[in-house]
Amino acid sequence: MKKLVTPFRVGLLVLTAGAFFFAFFMFARKGGLSEKESIDVWAYFRDASGLSPKSRVQIAGIPVGEISQITLEGTRAKVWLRIRDDVELHEDAVLTKRSESLLGDYLLDLNPGTEKTPRMQDNGQIRRVIDTQGMEAVFESLSQITADIQQVTAALRDVLGGERGAGSLQRIVENLIRLSESVDATVRSSGERLNAILVNFEGVSDDVRGLTQENQAEVTRIVDNIEYITEDVREVLATVKKVVGANEGDLKEGVASLKETVQKLDRTLGNLEQITHNVREGEGVVGTLLTDRALGQKFTDAVSDASDYVNRLTGLQTEVGLNASYLMSQGRAKNGISLRLIPKPDKYYLLEIIDDPRGLVEVQVVQNNPPGSGQPVVQTQKIIKETYKISAQFAKRYYFTTLRFGLIESTGGVGADLHMLEDVLELKLDAFNFSAEELRYPRLRATLRAQAFDHLFVIAGMDDILNAQQRDTATNRLIAGRDFFFGGGIFFTDDDLKALLPSVPTP
Repeated sequence: MKKLVTPFRVGLLVLTAGAFFFAFFMFARKGGLSEKESIDVWAYFRDASGLSPKSRVQIAGIPVGEISQITLEGTRAKVWLRIRDDVELHEDAVLTKRSESLLGDYLLDLNPGTEKTPRMQDNGQIRRVIDTQGMEAVFESLSQITADIQQVTAALRDVLGGERGAGSLQRIVENLIRLSESVDATVRSSGERLNAILVNFEGVSDDVRGLTQENQAEVTRIVDNIEYITEDVREVLATVKKVVGANEGDLKEGVASLKETVQKLDRTLGNLEQITHNVREGEGVVGTLLTDRALGQKFTDAVSDASDYVNRLTGLQTEVGLNASYLMSQGRAKNGISLRLIPKPDKYYLLEIIDDPRGLVEVQVVQNNPPGSGQPVVQTQKIIKETYKISAQFAKRYYFTTLRFGLIESTGGVGADLHMLEDVLELKLDAFNFSAEELRYPRLRATLRAQAFDHLFVIAGMDDILNAQQRDTATNRLIAGRDFFFGGGIFFTDDDLKALLPSVPTP
């Protein structure tokens, strides 16, 4: 039995060692990161020398991954990296190849990027790569530096070498020796004089300091008096300059001019005294305003009202528009020009002049004397006149609805506007012509307006929705009834007109 136990123990030990060696080999082959706890990314390198599988990838000196595979694609090396999934890697990540030692070993420094960019997915590419050169580039730079040093030493050898260069150096040294000897002799000969000057200057400074310390108060008063004297002299000179004049006459003429000026000033003071006396007594317009409180209050109110009116007038915004639409049943165009006065954002006044192809229907009474055969003495005729129509409306906005009333195409009417999509789209409804004989129902119009671009708009809709079509028998012109239309227009604000008017050519 003992003979079997010992071989069994040896075999078990061999199997355990083999299993441990196999596990270590698999770990060393696959690396320290599994696919479940990491992501795979890749990057292109122009030079992958010094890199190998399992070379570490680090952030701030801390390993966060390793190189899993290096392949060749064209003339570039494709390096696959395995990064821990707890590292937030973004699209703007930066990968830097850095030398680890002078032996040619390299590692990769990783900058994970900023949070503003999306996070990098598995099998993503790191596009920003700083591919540093190896030791060959360093040695090449050193060789270039050595060549430059050799050129400098060769130039120095050409200049300083040989008998000519030795002679130049000897002359330079001799000149330096003579210069130093001359400086030394000058300092020695002038030393006593400099000492005497310094002693004298020190004595003078001591005397001045003693005088100023003993008579400091008097010195201060003298300085103040000098300042006062200079100010007085400056004032006197200014007065003399005014009297005499700048090269305009002699002193007598200046004195005469001064006397005349004093007389004029005396008369002016007398007039001013008379005016102030009249104002104090309430005489004149100014005196009345200052003494009569009721009149002064009325004047203040009038000025305040005028100021308010001017403020409203200057704050008034103006909008000028032109529009044209084609009436399909009428077969003609309808044109108009409008003026909007906008004192406030929620209120405006609208004035329009419209060229309507329907015209204006007028009733005329014609008396035949004598009447024709079978005709009445008095006849009524309807005449359609070509004329312009006028609209004058007041509008007030409430939230998304604007209500209007006033004259609509020369007749009384009301209207409403529904604003949609931040005022880009509007539905306008108008009701007018309530008492026209040729209309059974009031004239009702619906218009859809869309502002396609700045200052431009398009319109479409139906006019006279409730009435049937009626045409003039003589001209076949539509005078009543439903009619579809479409068109557009343009409008300008007062700021636009200010910008356009200076560019208009003038004769």
